[in-house]
Amino acid sequence: MSDHAVFAKRLEAWARAHYGPGAVVGGVRRMPGNSGISYGFDVEHLGEREALVVRLAPPGVARQGNADVMRQVPLLRAMKRAGLPVPGVRWFDADESWFGVPYHMVEHVRGQSTHLFDAGAAELVDGSGLEPVFAEAMGVLAAIHRVDWRRELAGWSTPRDLAGEIDSWTPSLLKSDDPRWIERGLRLRDRLVASMPKMAETSVVHGDFYSNNWLFAEGRLTAVLDWEIASIGCAGVDIGWICMMYDPRSWGPARHQWSRWSPSPEFLLGAYRAAGGPEVPDLAWFRALAGFRLSCITAMSLRLHRTGRRPDPAWEVLADASPYMLDRAEELLAREVR
Repeated sequence: MSDHAVFAKRLEAWARAHYGPGAVVGGVRRMPGNSGISYGFDVEHLGEREALVVRLAPPGVARQGNADVMRQVPLLRAMKRAGLPVPGVRWFDADESWFGVPYHMVEHVRGQSTHLFDAGAAELVDGSGLEPVFAEAMGVLAAIHRVDWRRELAGWSTPRDLAGEIDSWTPSLLKSDDPRWIERGLRLRDRLVASMPKMAETSVVHGDFYSNNWLFAEGRLTAVLDWEIASIGCAGVDIGWICMMYDPRSWGPARHQWSRWSPSPEFLLGAYRAAGGPEVPDLAWFRALAGFRLSCITAMSLRLHRTGRRPDPAWEVLADASPYMLDRAEELLAREVR
């Protein structure tokens, strides 16, 4: 029996225990994405059907940080209470008897992602008419940053200052098998530390806010997904990240051949500010920080991919881009450029 079939059997046993003995599971499929293990499925019981997505902790990995699926539950609930477009949490449990790891389940939200630079993605678009989509998303980001985390997420996560943000990603960089990659990354880290701006007021930080992690239906944003690396920190981290993701000079040829549209930092920041988001001084620094963060994440994830521990060919594309990210980050720190 295949791993997929075994997992489907486990889901059916889980559904009968939680919905009733007549529950039937169907439509089990692996969900796309690079940040975790997720399956979509349907449960039918007493004539009703519910579409769910289960997120699983990766096996053999310490249950902390982005590998702690239980950590996301209070965050998603807080965002839902704030009226933000996130999937509603339906079930969660640290009990490993069902799937061998902790899990949480959320409602399946209808919509498509705007994959602007993924090879073979069914939802590829040319970028025409996407300005309203991105403007709405930046408005949602401004609302995320306004959530009162002290009240809604008290004790959820220790606030992270900018030095802590840099330090949190450095261990991932050191997992690389490429000494040159490590050397360049550490040099950039030192430059970031030396030019670190004053910390602004803390907020909820999504950490990976860009179009692959949004769902849209009928011209409206229906969900913000993939909260694995969310934290309490500086809002500039999210703004720098989305600017970096659409900066052509941060990416290599493998990405350019699929890129469809590149919203400018001026457009993104303008939409954010128009929705009530605060000013983001030192944007060039936060864009450089984003290049450092993704280079660190890629260093570790590429090693997991190439050693077969967590295969995902998407990291080969990101590895191709890492030298460009580091070059661009150095340039951004050298002078204020757009």
